[in-house]
Amino acid sequence: MKNLLLVLLTSLSSYAFAQTFTIKGLVKNPQNEGVSFATIAVHNVSDSTLFKADIADENGGFKIVGVVKGKYFLKITTIGFVPFKSPAFEIVDKDIDFQPFILISDTQQLKEVKVVASKPLIEVKEDRIVFNVESSINSTGSNALELMRKSPGVQVDKDENILVKGKSGVRIYIDGRPSPMSGKDLASTLKSMNSADIEAIEIITNPSAKYDAAGDLGIINIRLKKNRKMGTNGNVSLGGMFGITPKYNTSINLNHRDKKTNLFGTYSYNQGAWHNQTLDNQILNNIMYNKTWKGLWRDTSNSVKLGADYFINAKNTIGFSSNGRISNHNGGGESETLIGRRYSSVPDSAVLSSQTSNPEKNKNLNLNLNYRYADTTGHELNVDADYGIFTSRGISNQPNRYTFLNNAQESFSRNYVTKTPIDITIKSFKVDYEQPFKKGKLGYGIKLSDVKSDNTFDFFNKLNDVEVRDIDRSNQFTYTERVYAAYLNYNKTLNKKWSLQVGVRAENTKSLGNLVSYKQNALNKVDTTYINLFPSGALTYKATDNHSFNLNYSRRINRPSYQNLNPFEYRIDELVYSKGNPFLRPEYANSFKLTHIYKGKLTSSVGYWRTRFPVVGLRIPYDNSRTYFISRNLDYSQGFNLDMSLTVSPTKWWEIYYSLSAYHSLYRASLDNGLIINNPTTAFNFNGQSTIKLKNNWTFELSGWYNSPYRRIDYNSAMGMMDMGLQKKFLKDNATLKLTFSDVLHTARGGYHSEYAGVATDLRFKFEGRMLRVNFNYRFGSKEIKAARNRRTGSEDELNRIKGG
Repeated sequence: MKNLLLVLLTSLSSYAFAQTFTIKGLVKNPQNEGVSFATIAVHNVSDSTLFKADIADENGGFKIVGVVKGKYFLKITTIGFVPFKSPAFEIVDKDIDFQPFILISDTQQLKEVKVVASKPLIEVKEDRIVFNVESSINSTGSNALELMRKSPGVQVDKDENILVKGKSGVRIYIDGRPSPMSGKDLASTLKSMNSADIEAIEIITNPSAKYDAAGDLGIINIRLKKNRKMGTNGNVSLGGMFGITPKYNTSINLNHRDKKTNLFGTYSYNQGAWHNQTLDNQILNNIMYNKTWKGLWRDTSNSVKLGADYFINAKNTIGFSSNGRISNHNGGGESETLIGRRYSSVPDSAVLSSQTSNPEKNKNLNLNLNYRYADTTGHELNVDADYGIFTSRGISNQPNRYTFLNNAQESFSRNYVTKTPIDITIKSFKVDYEQPFKKGKLGYGIKLSDVKSDNTFDFFNKLNDVEVRDIDRSNQFTYTERVYAAYLNYNKTLNKKWSLQVGVRAENTKSLGNLVSYKQNALNKVDTTYINLFPSGALTYKATDNHSFNLNYSRRINRPSYQNLNPFEYRIDELVYSKGNPFLRPEYANSFKLTHIYKGKLTSSVGYWRTRFPVVGLRIPYDNSRTYFISRNLDYSQGFNLDMSLTVSPTKWWEIYYSLSAYHSLYRASLDNGLIINNPTTAFNFNGQSTIKLKNNWTFELSGWYNSPYRRIDYNSAMGMMDMGLQKKFLKDNATLKLTFSDVLHTARGGYHSEYAGVATDLRFKFEGRMLRVNFNYRFGSKEIKAARNRRTGSEDELNRIKGG
């Protein structure tokens, strides 16, 4: 902190060599009331250049110090008032105390503010693509995982993993904080989040050094809704989805903001059941296992967000926020597996029947304390302290019954119960500082994070309705990871056409995994320490007002999850196991991207990436009749991608958006079990939306997405959906009714085929996509927007507050 203050004092010291004076004044409205937080700019008369600027306090008063002798004029601006320009004045040998300045209200500007608030569906910025959820009628009632499928360049595979460019490794953030979950736990959390609570999804494929290096394909940030209006206001949302079974959601948002404080809170409730079906045909040792699964995912979740900001003055803000979620879900279902010889036309051995139940209760709480300092000379300090907990209590009941054909053997049952409690705690502390330097902006900071995960797997044989623990199949795995990071980042506008950003981030990672089990295991401890440097850079060229180019580069890391490091094996069902790999190495990725933007409407980019030690999941024989999943590092993967997006308005009432992402990738490895992997693939993803504004505040929308077939280790089949919807605004635009018919063509299905290591798998699945979705939203309270809206308080600066594990 002393060093930061020293830098601040040094940057201002240039004024100390000349005699300086002070300018004071007061800004008022026609009702003789002070105008809060107006911008006061001091300009040189000779060339109109800016000499210094400041912000008025909550009463309209301002005091600008450090002004040298000379001739100046003032510009006073704020939302809702006509910009004011003062007559020229001269500072000779004393301070100046002006009479109050009276600003004139600008009703036309207030109307324009309302128009600007309407956001496009997709925003393409230099470092990210923003999918504005509220701008899509057909996103109504969707959960966060479904919204991922609709996001440009993003895929969700058969196991509900999130892919970019057909590859896993993207890091998921929720409201600016990294999620501690992965795999099925992350999918469960995303499915419990409703679109009514989500403002936007941001896809950042090449983040700068300021961001955590984790996530070799970048970051996807789910930005939750916030309210920045003055006074007391809020909105209520009610929704229903009607497919095979009905589903419901509701939320309420309240906000109070005045000159000194901002209090906000949100509550949401989601309840429903989703159906799915899977056909899994597997061949192992010339025996075929034909499995039919009919699943039902039940979920009930309650989410609460509370927070407060206190504006100490125009430069200092402190804030507190908390997010909590409790969800109860059950992913059970019924299955029947026909077992027989490979080329037999009918099952000739046995039938395995199972009816599983997997109740699980999750609790998640995140707390944040933030301090922010920002002056008008470009100095900004952000300090964040975070604490988060995630707990999960899951039980899996697996009754299995074997029935043998032709009376070859008497039927029998094997019943199992597994209990999997998980406890994760996250602590982090982060300091970010920015200052002007050499006509650019220099940013640097530190971050300390600590993640502790405690995972228990208890396996029970169920004998005569009595649960008996199997100590050979039970274990506890604790994992601790500490990351110490520091970064340096510099941005500079070289001239009217060129700008540059360069940075580097250093991270020291220390991790320790400890396996406790009754069964002896030689791999009972995983202890690793490594230091990495992650450079990044971007060069922007503005050729004309219509054409701009951006070239960027970043190096990223993707660390193995604690589940994948646990060396113990556990049972997924009667015939499938899973096992962790303590020897997994982090993935390291280098990415280049060249982007061209034409008139802000047509965006095209070409990129190249290469990843060392990419992690993939393999299905390998466990014995003569069972298989197991394990994660392995490959030697490398690489690929090229071409992305294009277009937003056009053929008429004033018609807007069209299209996005196409094509890529060619290669996965290569020579594994120790003799498996050779040399898998190239060429594939593409498409997103589109057409919006037509009708009369009387009606809007029609047609949207869809499509993922072509692609290959990593498996051959994955194509997937796609088309939705259409209507929207009606009424009650002076305070009320909105949305109706959506999703999966019009009934194409919510997919699958994959694989054949390696003696196992051939052909899997097909479909999920409940066709539904009628209905949503009603009503806004109430004050709609006044004042100058305070332009102040970047700690709670409003989502992406500059990246924290967590």
